[in-house]
Amino acid sequence: MKILMVISEAPPIKSGIARVAERLSEGLRGRGHTVDILSLKDVPRVELGEFRFSSMPLRLSKLKDHFRSYDLVHLNGPVPTFSDIFLLRGLHGIGPSRPCLVYTHHAPIELTQLPLRPFIWLYNMLQERMAKLADRVIVTTPSYGNRLARHVPANKLSVIPWGVNYERFAAPVRKDGPFTVVYLGQIRPYKGLPVLLKAVNGMQDTRVWVIGDGHFADACRRQAASLDIPDITFWGRVPDDEVVALLKKAHVIVLPSVTRSEAFGIALLEGMAAGMVPVASHLPGVMDVIGNEGFTFPPRNSDVLRETLIRLRDAPALRMHLASLAQAKTRLYSWERVIFGYERVFNQVVKNIEPEPDDVMTEYPLAPVLRPTSAFRYMDSNAYD
Repeated sequence: MKILMVISEAPPIKSGIARVAERLSEGLRGRGHTVDILSLKDVPRVELGEFRFSSMPLRLSKLKDHFRSYDLVHLNGPVPTFSDIFLLRGLHGIGPSRPCLVYTHHAPIELTQLPLRPFIWLYNMLQERMAKLADRVIVTTPSYGNRLARHVPANKLSVIPWGVNYERFAAPVRKDGPFTVVYLGQIRPYKGLPVLLKAVNGMQDTRVWVIGDGHFADACRRQAASLDIPDITFWGRVPDDEVVALLKKAHVIVLPSVTRSEAFGIALLEGMAAGMVPVASHLPGVMDVIGNEGFTFPPRNSDVLRETLIRLRDAPALRMHLASLAQAKTRLYSWERVIFGYERVFNQVVKNIEPEPDDVMTEYPLAPVLRPTSAFRYMDSNAYD
C-alpha cells in the first residue's frame, strides 16, 4: 500500500505529534508499505505566537496531481488552514480513482483570548462535523470517541491510543535521590508550565526538572527566577537517550496543560513506563491515559497541584504503589499494537471492507476505557503513611 501522511510536524522537530509521525511511518514501512510525509515543513506557514497560518490554500491545486499516486491519505488534525482545507478540498476533483482518506482527529483547537472564543467554538464545531467527510475517522481516547460520535457514523469511527517503547523506558519504581518532579515537552502557553512553577514555589526537599524548549521558555525562566524554587533545572532540548536517563531517575511527571489542545500526552506514557507517577490537568483524553493510576487536578489550579505533589513527596509507599500500577498499564500501549490497529483500518478502507458492528471504537480492543480520577482520590487515606 502506498500511503501519504499529512501531518503538522515531523522529525527532526521534537514534539508529540512529530513522534507520532516517526513511529507510525517507520512501523508501517516495516510492514511493507510505502509511506511519504507531507508536513508544514513542506507547506510553509507564518507563525505569530500561538497563531499559525499555512500556505496549503495556495498550494493545494498544484499538489493534487501528486495525490493520485497514493492508495490512501492519512490526514492528522485539526490544524487551521492546513487539515481543514485538506478535508474540504484536498481530494476534491481528483476523480473516482482518488485515494482513500483516513482522518485522525487529535483534539479541539482552544485559545484563551476572550474575543476569539466564539470563533474557536465555531471552528471546532465545524471541524467535528467535517470529520465525517473522511472515509474513516480515528481518535486516540474514549473521551474523544464519544465526542466525535455525535457527528461521525459509528461504523466510521475507531479508537487507537498512541504507544510507548516500554523496554526502553522501564526502570525500578524505588528510586534514590531527592524527590524529583519532571515537566517534559514543548514550552508553549497551553502546556501550562507556569502552573507547575507556581505550585512548587517554596516547596522544600523537591527537585524540579524542565525538559524541553519553545518560544515560551524565556518567560517561564523569568517566572522561575522570581519565585522561591530551591532546586530547578531547565535542561532545554536534550538527546532522546538523555531524556530517558533523566526520567528513570525521577518520581513524578506533571502535565499541567491549561486547554483541551492537550489531546493525549505521550510524555505521560513515557514517564509512567519509567516508573513515575502521572499527574495532569483534568482534561479529556489526558484523564483517560492516567485513569486511576495517578492524579488529575482542575486546569490552572496550582494549589491542588501543590497539595498533590506534597502528598506524593511525603508518602513514598503511595508513590511507589501508584508508579507500579502506572508502569504496568503502559505495557498495553505498545507502538506495535498502534501499527497493527492503523494497518487494520487502512486495509479495511482501501479494500472497502465494512467493519462489523461490534468493532465500533474497538480497533484497539485491550485499551482500557478508563474512569476519570481526581487529585483527592487518595488524599484522605492514611494507608500509605
